[in-house]
Amino acid sequence: MNLNIVLIFLFFLSFNVLGEKIEVKIYVDDAYRPFSFSENGIAKGKYIDILKEAFSRLPAYKVTMVPIPWNRGKKMMEVGIGFALTPVFFHGHDWPYLYPYSLPINTEEISVICAEKIFLRPRANWPEDYLGLKIGNVAGFDGWGGPKFRGLVKSGQINYHEVQSSQALIKMILRGRQDCILMESSAFEYEFNRLTNLAGNNAHNLVKLEKGPIIGKEPVYIGYSLPAFNNKNYPYAIEFQKAFDVVIYQMTTSGEIENIIAAYKD
Repeated sequence: MNLNIVLIFLFFLSFNVLGEKIEVKIYVDDAYRPFSFSENGIAKGKYIDILKEAFSRLPAYKVTMVPIPWNRGKKMMEVGIGFALTPVFFHGHDWPYLYPYSLPINTEEISVICAEKIFLRPRANWPEDYLGLKIGNVAGFDGWGGPKFRGLVKSGQINYHEVQSSQALIKMILRGRQDCILMESSAFEYEFNRLTNLAGNNAHNLVKLEKGPIIGKEPVYIGYSLPAFNNKNYPYAIEFQKAFDVVIYQMTTSGEIENIIAAYKD
């Protein structure tokens, strides 16, 4: 019998005999409100609530969610010193180190949001109607906008900028430093309302914004580190992935995930 198979068998046999839970660490984005963020070092958000419920239904595992800056989490997956990262979009085509993926836990709608004056003329066609504009995005959301948009950025026909957080992105457009930004629709509404409330009486000095067309829909997953899988750093990897997918399938088809998202309160 293959030595690795023997080791995995003994690993799970020891769990069954001793009744000990397998400890699993999942890294989560620490700055993606309202979906996944850190508050006093504790993971919170809509996706965290979904994952907590899902993990509670995996009796063989004790899962800890660790908030981490996004780019650091990506690097850990790339070098294989972490097991999994969430929330992630599918990047099998351009992040070779992040694979496989779980079943999706949600689908996000990506919108282009612009200063109100930008829509004084119709701009229904993305990205052709946005040539010459200054457009911002959060660093790490590499696929947003689509291949045609990325081509226009590369050729210099669209002036593209990245910042480190959605809060910083909205502040830039509110202060007139961007024409448009790319953001998930509900994440924008959450951050926009929070920032304008903080502005209070000074909110009238901010640039008025208008939401443009939806430019993409992105399923959201747990992404697993392929180098870690290949190095066999986590002998429970396949069994955990399967068990988690079964629970997410059940929660999706029963409507539980939609209910958790609808019931979320910060």
